[in-house]
Amino acid sequence: MLNLVLFGPPGAGKGTQSENIINKYGLVHLSTGDILRSEIARGTDLGRKAKSIMDRGDLVSDDIVIGMIDSKLDSNPNAKGFIFDGFPRTTGQAIALDDLLQKKGTGISAMIALEVTDEELTSRLLKRGESSGREDDKNESIIRNRINEYNLKTSPLKNYYSEQGKFHSIHGIGSVEQIFKAITDRIVFLNAEMDLTALETDIEHLDLTIQDFEVANDIAPELLLEIDAIKRAEAEEAEEEKENKKIARKALAKSSSNKKPAKKTVVAKKLLKGSAKKTAKRSLKKMVKAKTVKPKKKAVVKKSPAKKIVKKKVQVKKKPAKKAKGKKKK
Repeated sequence: MLNLVLFGPPGAGKGTQSENIINKYGLVHLSTGDILRSEIARGTDLGRKAKSIMDRGDLVSDDIVIGMIDSKLDSNPNAKGFIFDGFPRTTGQAIALDDLLQKKGTGISAMIALEVTDEELTSRLLKRGESSGREDDKNESIIRNRINEYNLKTSPLKNYYSEQGKFHSIHGIGSVEQIFKAITDRIVFLNAEMDLTALETDIEHLDLTIQDFEVANDIAPELLLEIDAIKRAEAEEAEEEKENKKIARKALAKSSSNKKPAKKTVVAKKLLKGSAKKTAKRSLKKMVKAKTVKPKKKAVVKKSPAKKIVKKKVQVKKKPAKKAKGKKKK
């Protein structure tokens, strides 16, 4: 994707060259002034916010402008690229634009700046003022102030894009065709550079793939042993699970008559469903080893010792036997 930031002071011919670039390369023209007016006209949320700010006489914040650019990018998903006109104007805006484009998997390809001397610019604008009727194009002092303001604002941006290797200066004096040829020559160079970068990336990926293959080939014997060990472990685990299911079925069969299933039965059901946890398996193994499910111990209620009933022997005093009165001997 070809994304260009086109810069040029007032009178540099930026508008004319912008149209030529768009027509030749099929780029989408992205002018912040046009976008702002369009958003306000359509009554979008961003447009209403921008209008309220502008009605107060304040400048529209960078966040709102970036939001509008984001919307414009999303509405042109199949675009071959964009040409940014009038934005960014500050380093902060350039950073915000880079962040936005990076999120969309692209970036600025180049900043193309039309370089024209101050004297040439002043002469062009004065001539334009004769036909355009614009007052700011008729006053030389106003023109020079506009040029100075442009130079002050764009100087940091030139440094910003120069550090990234994306700043390209185009000599802006000559015929429209000559200047456009200089621009297209630079774009051809940019496209070749982007193709080379893509090729280098592919080669790096290919090298990495070859290295991966070589490393994989070296460790293949160890890897096969590891895979074999994993397969054995899985087979043993499957066999163990199969055995546990057999045990579980037996446990279920034994406890089918019970109203309340014993703990062993609950564990067995989980195993049969295949969703038992290891803890359940361990519990079942412990129970199986014991061979029987130990019944719950009934609470032993200690009975208080029975009181011994002591039978008191009633001693009955025997009356002395009456002596038989015999007849007295005479």
